[in-house]
Amino acid sequence: MTDNHGSDCHHKERKRPAGLAKNEKLVWDVLVAATEPLKAYEILDKLKELGVRAPMTVYRALDGLEEKGHIHKMDGLNAFVLCNHEGPHVVQTFLVCDKCSTVQELDVVAVEADIAPAVNAASFDMHTARLEIKGNCITCAAA
Repeated sequence: MTDNHGSDCHHKERKRPAGLAKNEKLVWDVLVAATEPLKAYEILDKLKELGVRAPMTVYRALDGLEEKGHIHKMDGLNAFVLCNHEGPHVVQTFLVCDKCSTVQELDVVAVEADIAPAVNAASFDMHTARLEIKGNCITCAAA
């Protein structure tokens, strides 16, 4: 779980997952150091000094990290954050601050417990459900 002001507290303690490709490791390291969600081109800018120049290199690494369940794409922000969980999970719930763009991933078992049966009853093969709850973090709300 992260602190109330985003992704920086929890992720700096995280060890890089085993089995990552070279470019996935580079992207992982950039996301660990980030204090807010990053867009693909922001990641590319941070990797240019390491010789990464092609956007497709970053996109492939992001796809690989997402498929392995290590990161999430925040659709509303078109940006990426590290996952708080130890492995892939289907239902993802996030608090997104409108003012400072920090993201906090929540572990809400009830959301998955309610969604999965409804999806199954509709005979739908769900890959991912992502709930982005927008508002203000405690720091921005107090300001």
